[in-house]
Amino acid sequence: MKKELKGFLKIFKFTFRQQVRKKGFLISIVLVSLLCLLGPSLTMTGVAYFEKDSEPENQQAAQEQIDQQEYEEAAAALKKILVVNSTGEKAFSGSAMGDFDFEEVTTESLQFIDCGEDFNRAREEAKGTDDTLILLAEKQGTSYTLHLLIPEQSKLPELAADAVSPMMISYGDMVTAQINSAAGVEEDGGNPFGIDMAQDSEDDPMAGSKAILGFLIPYLNIMVLYFFVLIYGQGVAQSVIAEKNSKLMEFFLVSVRPTAMILGKMTAVCFSGALQLSVWILSLVGGFALGCAGVRMVDPDTDMMLVQLLGSFGSMTQGMFSIGGIVLTLLMVLAGMLLYCSLAGIGGAVAGKPEDLSSTNVVFTLILIASFFGCLASGGLNGLSSGSAWLDWIPFTSIMVTPSRILLGSVSLLKGLGCMLVVLATTLLLTVAGGRLYKTMVLYRGDLPGPKKLLEMLRD
Repeated sequence: MKKELKGFLKIFKFTFRQQVRKKGFLISIVLVSLLCLLGPSLTMTGVAYFEKDSEPENQQAAQEQIDQQEYEEAAAALKKILVVNSTGEKAFSGSAMGDFDFEEVTTESLQFIDCGEDFNRAREEAKGTDDTLILLAEKQGTSYTLHLLIPEQSKLPELAADAVSPMMISYGDMVTAQINSAAGVEEDGGNPFGIDMAQDSEDDPMAGSKAILGFLIPYLNIMVLYFFVLIYGQGVAQSVIAEKNSKLMEFFLVSVRPTAMILGKMTAVCFSGALQLSVWILSLVGGFALGCAGVRMVDPDTDMMLVQLLGSFGSMTQGMFSIGGIVLTLLMVLAGMLLYCSLAGIGGAVAGKPEDLSSTNVVFTLILIASFFGCLASGGLNGLSSGSAWLDWIPFTSIMVTPSRILLGSVSLLKGLGCMLVVLATTLLLTVAGGRLYKTMVLYRGDLPGPKKLLEMLRD
């Protein structure tokens, strides 16, 4: 194998430099990057600017009045708060809160029920009720946090928790100050008290986000792979066949092994393509970041759905991805690009002239499409599912389903590494086969050989 790779680095360096210095390559990087950067940012900012100007002041006032009415109705619907106190401080108990005057926040009388430290009891009592919240008090170090939870199967609107939140913040600040004063702790200007609101559920709180990403990521991966193979796979084939139309082929076969030549050209084209794609993706991310900043500058109180979605993406995916999973996913995608480009390299090795590439490159396109429909039919295009595990070990389907499974944790890093090694091994075998066919086709004359003839050439 070492002899087969003789001259690989020289071919790789030469082809890579040749690719990145092309005018078309540089122009496409600059133009597409500018489009990805300026398109989202200018569009989002422009939409926010014209929407703000087109909204009449009386319409804003009417909307504010409606919001205030809904807020008051939600506050009136709340009757009871079940208090779970795990801080060890009596001031955070239900009985202590019941003695506090909350009339400045709501005209309705609130009943505070003390559940001690028994969160399960509070959950069972509140389940299915439409007038009850659960209040969980926790302590971490010298900081205190109150969690307002809407019970399972409850129709109580989230605005009810919003209505209670200000009075609980006031109460928490007061109690925290009293506790710190009694303990001789000096205030440092920070806020040792916090509050948050959530829906109480025994289900995974990230289940909704995972379900959305589990559906989107596989299709996004396939879309990127498909267009990459269509664009750069053709470039690999044309690069491999280039010397056949010149007097350099005999020189190459003497100084460089055919396998090394195909592998060098293939990896150089793939890496330059991956570099180009990475710049475009980073520009697109930057464009949306600038767009969000521009929208908030025009309208600080914006409710644009795209801005809200992008702003909550970090909290939606918090704890979902690991660094190892992200790195292995990117390597797996790159391995998939190399795999399909190795098929394009075989097409270039078999073709006798550029006109033949339209026939020989049909192979890798058909395999790509067949693999997609195979994954679709077997239900493998779900990043959260570990079903149809056999798809992970077939190289041509693995690069479609395994990256999303690694990223979302449906597949272990060890198994993902094993799948990637299988893909790379297959890529190397296909490259060796392409090298042999390239050498065999040097003296071949006649029509393009069929699959049976190519297999005979590989055996010889």
